[in-house]
Amino acid sequence: MAGATHRRGSSSSKHGKHRHIAYKSDHSVKPAPTNSEINVTPLVDVCLVLLIIFMVVTPMLGRGIDVQLPLLVSAAQHKEGDQVFISVNDDGAWVETDVYTEKDLFMSRLEEDLKVAAGKALANDDKGPLLFLKGDKGTDWGKVKTVMEWITSSNAQMQDIALVVDLPENT
Repeated sequence: MAGATHRRGSSSSKHGKHRHIAYKSDHSVKPAPTNSEINVTPLVDVCLVLLIIFMVVTPMLGRGIDVQLPLLVSAAQHKEGDQVFISVNDDGAWVETDVYTEKDLFMSRLEEDLKVAAGKALANDDKGPLLFLKGDKGTDWGKVKTVMEWITSSNAQMQDIALVVDLPENT
């Protein structure tokens, strides 16, 4: 084996040479520094998906509870702005899906909802929010009148109060 040639990069224990692996060597190319910036694309994707979900779900949110409404006798058409719905039944006065039996708690919630609706109405160039009052057909109308008096005695800013009724079947 005296005439054998030595290949470059091969390890040979007879000759005392060892194979060097480039990535473990101090003389190799240094790796690029780690990127510590946030990848914005997945963040934007998640935000857009959440936005779409909220846009789909928001119209499905309740506008008060379901009550049996009286039938309409006659009324003029009314252009609606942003609204607040109040429902009255035997349990009490409902703002959206929360029931109130005391005037102070009811009025604080109503004024809060009317402020939000007023801001939306101004953004849409409307005069102010509309308040829709729904009274259950089987409920004593004295309760509906009491809630109406609570509303009118307040300093709440609203364009108008509308009583909600059902249309007769033959119209």
